[in-house]
Amino acid sequence: MRYNTTLKLIIRFLSVGSIIISICALLTPRFPGDLYLALRLQSIDSPFLLSLAQGIAFIFRGWYSALVVVVIGMFVWWRTGRREAVMILAAGLLNFVNAPLKLLIGRPRPSPDLIEVFAVESDKSFPSGHAFYAITIFGFLAYIIFVNLKKSILRTILLAAFTALILLIGVSRVYLGVHWPSDILGGYLIGGTFLILLIWFYRKQIDRRQLRR
Repeated sequence: MRYNTTLKLIIRFLSVGSIIISICALLTPRFPGDLYLALRLQSIDSPFLLSLAQGIAFIFRGWYSALVVVVIGMFVWWRTGRREAVMILAAGLLNFVNAPLKLLIGRPRPSPDLIEVFAVESDKSFPSGHAFYAITIFGFLAYIIFVNLKKSILRTILLAAFTALILLIGVSRVYLGVHWPSDILGGYLIGGTFLILLIWFYRKQIDRRQLRR
């Protein structure tokens, strides 16, 4: 089907982008423009933004992030079906891929002598686990909403909200000084590759179910 060809092209594009940015991250502690963008973002002196970023960091890490996946999965099962809920849980499990990638690439976190660091993280920097998590979990949730809700104001609002959340999670990590912008981009690219793979697999399952009828 046509969508299969499109998804495969997107997967190839994202895969190549992921490989290129990962190799570059392996070779350099930060990209040109990373420091400038981080400093510009941190120049926004906002207690509200800082509190929001810290709240996001707290919710989407460790067992809390796993709990969010379970809750979303249960809600999706209730509103849509078991197949979609299982895919949400699969998206959550894919986040275990991020830790080995961090160890393999070994890029250090931003240094306090370059930017202000509001949180201490012990693991490596690239790719951003929060960005990876955001694009896989909320990206697939947005896809479920897109295909299961009829075109309406509600669908538009929900899709815009999840898109904004994905971007906000990434921006918050740079604002806290725990990631360079290129770490976030890497998380989006690598996580996006897995997201499209999930969507492709999900569509294959739907097609098989329809053929059996």
